[in-house]
Amino acid sequence: MRKRARRQDPVSCQTCRAKKLKCNRQQPCSNCIARRIECVYAIISAVQMPPPLHPTPSITFSGPPGPPGSPPRYHHHYEHQPVFAPSPQIERPFSISKSSEPVKTEHRLRESSEHEQTADFLETIVMGSRIPGVLPMPLKDRLMPKSASLPTPLTAFLPRESEAMAMLNHYIDCMDFVYHVIIPNQTVSQFNGIYQSVHNQSTVNLNHLALLFSIVAASHYFRGVESTQPSKEAETRSREYSALVGAALTQGNYMTYPTIEGLQATIIISHCVSNIGQDPSIRGYFINATIINQAMQMGLHRTDTIRNKEYRKRNGYDPVEVELKRRLWWQLTSYDWLLGFLSGPQESTYFIHPAHMSVNLPANIRDEDIGQVEDGAAFPENTPTKKMSYALERIKLSIVCREIVDETGHEHSEGTEIEYSKIMELDRKLDQVYKQIPDFFRLDSGNRRKYAQLYKDCPQVSWQRLLLQQAFNVRICRLHRYYFIRGARDAAFSYSHVRCLQSARRVIEVKRIMDIEIESMPASSLVWFVMHHVFMSAVFLMMDMCFNWDDILADKRREEVMDACRMLDKAQQNSGIVREGINAMMDVLQRYWRPSSTEFEARAEGAETAFQPEFQSPADPLQITESDNYCLENTWSELLDSCAPMATNADDWMGLFTDLSDAAALVD
Repeated sequence: MRKRARRQDPVSCQTCRAKKLKCNRQQPCSNCIARRIECVYAIISAVQMPPPLHPTPSITFSGPPGPPGSPPRYHHHYEHQPVFAPSPQIERPFSISKSSEPVKTEHRLRESSEHEQTADFLETIVMGSRIPGVLPMPLKDRLMPKSASLPTPLTAFLPRESEAMAMLNHYIDCMDFVYHVIIPNQTVSQFNGIYQSVHNQSTVNLNHLALLFSIVAASHYFRGVESTQPSKEAETRSREYSALVGAALTQGNYMTYPTIEGLQATIIISHCVSNIGQDPSIRGYFINATIINQAMQMGLHRTDTIRNKEYRKRNGYDPVEVELKRRLWWQLTSYDWLLGFLSGPQESTYFIHPAHMSVNLPANIRDEDIGQVEDGAAFPENTPTKKMSYALERIKLSIVCREIVDETGHEHSEGTEIEYSKIMELDRKLDQVYKQIPDFFRLDSGNRRKYAQLYKDCPQVSWQRLLLQQAFNVRICRLHRYYFIRGARDAAFSYSHVRCLQSARRVIEVKRIMDIEIESMPASSLVWFVMHHVFMSAVFLMMDMCFNWDDILADKRREEVMDACRMLDKAQQNSGIVREGINAMMDVLQRYWRPSSTEFEARAEGAETAFQPEFQSPADPLQITESDNYCLENTWSELLDSCAPMATNADDWMGLFTDLSDAAALVD
């Protein structure tokens, strides 16, 4: 019997044969490059392997800088080996050895099998192969050009080094004082390291790259007052860089191996830049629960346990790293507790329980003093520091908000009424914390004169003062809203009615001061939560006018509402994010805009301008265009003229509050 002819030696690599993939038979092949594993061919020596058809491009800077906003200029140099190494968590691809001893070959095959299993895990769990799918089409076209055999590395999207440093400085001066989550000197060093690695054609830390992209995204959105960049272009660039943050975190396997820099990047995007328009795969990185989970995975909630303190004492530690961990954890904690006292899916809940953490409060010290003073030493509370004074006062407010959630959570979940005595007790707690804030954060005329020079030299402190005042007064309105309508008619609850009106007027006054006094900072109209507070305060004032339509001060009350409306109108012209939020809230407000009582009919009878139920708003009444700058103002004017935006039932008013906050939560 004739012997069967020997089969041809396999020409595909081991991975492609095992996974039944089409191999391009290069060394390494494209499939192994995509999976970042060793490419091994069965028994074939390296000299028999065909040379690669498509060399890997490396990218270096050259040429004169382009105009501001233009893409960076690069030259492509082609070599036969990868320039940008993979992330530290994944093995670097090896070139096949020319030696073909059986023992070494067997070892390589076994090691390759382990790499295959790792690659399979990353593909199915971490979704590394889906990175291009989460990017906007313009970026996807540039990141995955059809004519190239390999995707363009993320470093190709870096701005020029001088531009990146300018944006970092802008972020430090104009945004970092609100959410202080970086140490500027440390971040500058990381930026320098990224560009040095690019120039040296060496490995770039993808988590550092994500942090850089996040700061650039925030800086584009919160552009300075001197910026000539159109708002639409700035927001587009901001969203593109936010997408690149997600791509860098995915390539760096951040969900499996979280880092401090990756955590900083997600906090900056989540707390400073909106996720509107981003792919769900990227948005998942910036959800509050995900960020907290990553922080816990790194052990930030156990920073100051007895065991960790003893370990640091025994082995030494980096004081900057420890203090940064405290700041990051308390930033997440305060944000979580403040969210718990807002309407939305997280209302009356929070993720971080105080009994499940052991982290000291951050110290009230300047960044440059970390490590220069004993651990735990700090300036007195009445000594202003540029960033930490505000952070500590914000933490105090968040603790009270958590206590309010604890006290009222049962009633909220059961849908029962909160006793008025409990409301008054919680009001005293809020007022007690408010009275303890340092003098330089107060709004009274005496302290404003006393600290005028401080506000001039350090406008960040003045901004913090106004943000803190808004935060307190908004929570006061929210606490008393349950009895706001009753207080207009029942003297037993009149305190809540007056308290809400005072706080709402103060919120609007704070916004006015922001626009007048602080010219060197980015426009407050770009900050969504500031404008959300103004909108809610305007609704309180509008409700009061509807219930006191025949009051002798009705004209003055109307002007208060319209003044707030003009602030909203201006803000939505300057920011697409703010416009999205206002549109969502106006949709809710107009749903409640209906006459539904005989009392209204009696009030409206004989009025010069009667309410017209057949009023037809434009197809998109809240979309502001250059030719119609007063659409929003006209809509609010119609609401006030009707004097009946909704039924006078207190439950309906509460439903309006909840729906407005729920609509706003979709934008956050």
